Amino acid sequence: MRHLNFLLLCFALICLPAFAKEADKSTVVSASLYRKLSKVEKLIDKKTYSKARKTLINALGSVKKGTYEEAVVLRTLASVYAMQEQYSKAAEFLSKVLALDVLPSKQQQQALLNLGQMYMAMGKYAKAVKILQPVLKANPKLDAQMAILLANAYTQLKQYHKALPYVEQAIRMSKKPPESWYQLNLALLYELGRYSSAANILERLIVKSPEKKQYWMQLSSVYQQLKQYKKALAIRDLAFKKGLITKEKEILDLVNLYLYVDLPYKAAQLLQTEINGKRVKGTSKNWELLANAWTQAKEYKKATLALEKASHLNPKGVLFQQLGRIYVEQENWSSAIKALTKALQKGGLKNPGNAYLLLGMSYYELKKINKAKHAFIQAKKYKKTRKSAGQWLDYISSEQDLKP
Repeated sequence: MRHLNFLLLCFALICLPAFAKEADKSTVVSASLYRKLSKVEKLIDKKTYSKARKTLINALGSVKKGTYEEAVVLRTLASVYAMQEQYSKAAEFLSKVLALDVLPSKQQQQALLNLGQMYMAMGKYAKAVKILQPVLKANPKLDAQMAILLANAYTQLKQYHKALPYVEQAIRMSKKPPESWYQLNLALLYELGRYSSAANILERLIVKSPEKKQYWMQLSSVYQQLKQYKKALAIRDLAFKKGLITKEKEILDLVNLYLYVDLPYKAAQLLQTEINGKRVKGTSKNWELLANAWTQAKEYKKATLALEKASHLNPKGVLFQQLGRIYVEQENWSSAIKALTKALQKGGLKNPGNAYLLLGMSYYELKKINKAKHAFIQAKKYKKTRKSAGQWLDYISSEQDLKP
């Protein structure tokens, strides 16, 4: 469609002067050439491009060299090749047009822009820059299309610091910049590590497209990059309330962000709700996270219930050992014994001696001395708990010796 518009523009520029009685003769085509161009237009409408090219090549033989007419024929021929995506040929003929330097100023600029587009289409980004950059530098008020084309060319060359001013210029020059221009601007700011400016662009994108989740998530991530964690949380939380955050990982990221900014109660409430609603899976890991959140919120009963569920789901005994330690701290000896026994049964403990030590203490408090001694004997087998276990066994022995 872009090439079709280019071709139609060529015909408009050709035909209008032919009917202008007071037009500059240097920009008027003869009646015979006008008829040939009209024929070419009909051939193109029928997509008979080969015949259109032959007609144009024949027309080149009848026009005077170095004139506006020659430029018109060459430019139209370039258009036909462009429509067939034969950009190399199109660029060749358009370069000849520019070399003639007989087009009016606006037409010459348009030809330069089209040549730049063709070089971009061929992946010849350095050539596109060479063509376009001097024109835009000499005429900074040219249209935004040339600026954005230069920005894209420099981006493809990985010269991001050169690309950035041009995309910003294009956005300033346009009343309604396309979203893709803002996205290019954003990508360049990321590459250059200019996160504060990236945040500003994302805020504008959210205003333009508030329904697009990726902008909310990107803005939150940028604020995290800037270590503005409360702003990051506010953006992510608002996205959640708007119904944009629905995936488990995104919800868990929000929970962890709440914890990071020291809002454990909100983190726990959110996670509890989402586990209950089954948008977050009730895995051992997620129940453990919930237990930690409730613990930080000093809601110990809720933390214990969550940890119990996590412990049952975990294939190893490590969480039962953690649960047993909590019960010991609460002096809930019976529950401690159950949890620690399950921990040892499941195994996989990094410090099993500590589990035996806590188990022995719990049995001792319940006056189950023989079981306590057995647990302490097991604890004594491990280097880290050998000394403490020995002290407990010595204490029990001395206590028994004192009995009548």
